[in-house]
Amino acid sequence: MEGEYATAKEWYKANRRELKKYRGEWIAYTNRGVISCDSDYDKMKDGIPAALHKLGYAIDRRYESEFVEPVRFPGFHI
Repeated sequence: MEGEYATAKEWYKANRRELKKYRGEWIAYTNRGVISCDSDYDKMKDGIPAALHKLGYAIDRRYESEFVEPVRFPGFHI
């Protein structure tokens, strides 16, 4: 998840699959990566470095259900 992108949105698109490790947590990220994370929104918000408040960052919630594999039934074909 290294690298710098033009926007936080571009970073997110490029690294979405790697965000599994943040399941059930709030994350704050910039165009360079995750800057703060916690399951408690207020703790995550407090973890954002003060210098970044003036810069652009995004906040997102990583839900447990986003990373559930689809159900497959062996021997059943549609």
